[in-house]
Amino acid sequence: MGRSDPQSADVAAQMTVLSACGHLTLEPTGGARELFAALGRVGRPERLEAADRRSVRKWSLSGTFGRGRFPWHTDGAISSAPPRWLLLRPLELSEPTWTELLDPGPALLHTLARAVLVARDHAGRARYLPARVPTETGYRLRWDPRACPPRSHAIMDEVDATPPTNIVEWQLGRCLIVDNHRLLHRRPAVGSAMTRVLERTYIWSL
Repeated sequence: MGRSDPQSADVAAQMTVLSACGHLTLEPTGGARELFAALGRVGRPERLEAADRRSVRKWSLSGTFGRGRFPWHTDGAISSAPPRWLLLRPLELSEPTWTELLDPGPALLHTLARAVLVARDHAGRARYLPARVPTETGYRLRWDPRACPPRSHAIMDEVDATPPTNIVEWQLGRCLIVDNHRLLHRRPAVGSAMTRVLERTYIWSL
């Protein structure tokens, strides 16, 4: 009988957790390379640093909310092919901070199934997008009240008032993988004297 591959077994177990929970925390990050490759096509890492509105690009979340709390959102909400997986890891932390996750329950999923989002280009032309898109394996969520707000403000208020289902406390060396098609996420407010720098990497399903 041949020996089983420990790395393959680890990846299979990690994939099981991701399928069940929609997110996975890894410590340390060094042993996660095999999992990243199994998830799909890995993009280029980006540096995310909390900053004042006037010092960043206007169309970014920081350009809208500055150091204030971000709203619930999925990344790439206005894209025709949003990334499936979101990888986050801290690079610099001067104070305790965290990332909040929201795995919508049945009632909120029903609300999102009825929500129509409005994305406008620079000329003001509107493109209408569904917040919940059926897929072969279930559904894909898109949500970003900054880039594509819903036509109903009541729905926006309902989503914004929903408490997190998980909170990931950040520590150097920790890595968080989030199913960007299933979970919403947000950042808490960051004080003016606080340093909070994360690295973000997208993974697209093959």
